[in-house]
Amino acid sequence: MRTRITLGVVAVLVGALLITGLVSDYLVRRSASSSAEQTIYSQTVYVTKVLRADSNLSRDIANSDVLTLIEKVAGITGKSILTIGPTGRLVSAVPALDVSVAASETKALARGQAVSGVNHHTAFAAAPLVVLPSVNQVTSGPTTYALVLERRVSYSSGNVWFFVLAGGISLLVAGVAASVIARRVSRRVDAAAVAAGRIAAGDLDARVAVAAHDYPELAGLGASINTMAANLTRVRHLQRQFLLSISHDLRTPLTSIRGYAEAIQEGAVPDLGHAAGVVVSEATRLERLIGDLLDLAKLEAHQFTLSPVETDLSQTVANAADALRYEFDATGVALLVNVPAQPIVALADADRIGQILANLVENALKFASTSVEVSLAEQPGGAVALAVADDGPGIDQDDLPHVFERLFTSGRHFARSAGTGLGLAIVAELTEAMGGRVKVTSPVGDGRGTRITITLPLRMPEVAAAE
Repeated sequence: MRTRITLGVVAVLVGALLITGLVSDYLVRRSASSSAEQTIYSQTVYVTKVLRADSNLSRDIANSDVLTLIEKVAGITGKSILTIGPTGRLVSAVPALDVSVAASETKALARGQAVSGVNHHTAFAAAPLVVLPSVNQVTSGPTTYALVLERRVSYSSGNVWFFVLAGGISLLVAGVAASVIARRVSRRVDAAAVAAGRIAAGDLDARVAVAAHDYPELAGLGASINTMAANLTRVRHLQRQFLLSISHDLRTPLTSIRGYAEAIQEGAVPDLGHAAGVVVSEATRLERLIGDLLDLAKLEAHQFTLSPVETDLSQTVANAADALRYEFDATGVALLVNVPAQPIVALADADRIGQILANLVENALKFASTSVEVSLAEQPGGAVALAVADDGPGIDQDDLPHVFERLFTSGRHFARSAGTGLGLAIVAELTEAMGGRVKVTSPVGDGRGTRITITLPLRMPEVAAAE
């Protein structure tokens, strides 16, 4: 990678220098040609002006003394006297020209105009000297004699070598700079690729070293890979914790069911009704656990159903809370239910609200010291708030952002029963599906306690039966 980046940068620079050189050479040649043309034009106009002031010019036109005098003008590399007929056609050039004068230019000279141009790296200019009347019958009309001066367009070869030298130095500096940059980039990219490969192979402890002087994009790449690895590590930990919890929750009721079933089979149970009650209770516990797993799978696949109907939320919450009193009586924790006496009518799914409340209350019961309080109250803007609070030890600040994540369970505080990390995740998913929001507050007073509040609209948004 380092070699490819270096060669790529150098190749781009070579192309840029080549284009710059060609364009610069073209512009320099254009400038030199234009300068030479302007100079020779000024010289030609000046010389013809001086010569026209001589009264004997018509006699000297055929004399070489005029051209001999012009040879003393600096920079002149060629000179000639043009004879132009009445129609503007070139009759003769003495001596012969190194450049070609176009017919349009000779016609302009016949009209008394000066002309100039560049031809074959030679700049030339021509200006009328004198116009003589016809001296024979062959020539019908005046004859124009014009002076043509030539000047070689010179280009400094030293500029080319200076450009080559500057280009060589630029390539050398660019090669070194490109090598340094390529080394910095390739080293970080290679390190990121190695770390990603190790993570893909299962080594979640792999990390990318991020330095303060790294390019922001490379530092962001390394930080993203490290964050991904940390999240995968946490997910793996949660999966293991989930497997341990779910194994415990499955094994405990199955052990009870099997034990009582064997005792009944052997006739060793004096109270069949009590034994049957235990079997039913444990089977119900298993059924609820399996139901939570199925609910979680449906939530993840967006295949759960909602059936909104006109519902009295006060009565729904009171009934759902009363159904849980047996568990509270067994643990000695008080369940306080505070709902309005008047009905709160809403378009909602009563079964899903009961499921949300049951999950919240069971989670609170795990950590409550003496009581769990359920409250319901209308909110401004057509909403209702359902809150469940406990007086337990509260949630650690590090755990607060994760309480609604799937499979998350905190082992920092004593709980009456192990959790699977499904209940609160289901609460969050169902609340969002019904257009509401969930909020957790901990501690709520004296550094203890937790309150989870569900805010739902009184009219649940339209939701498809199977999303």
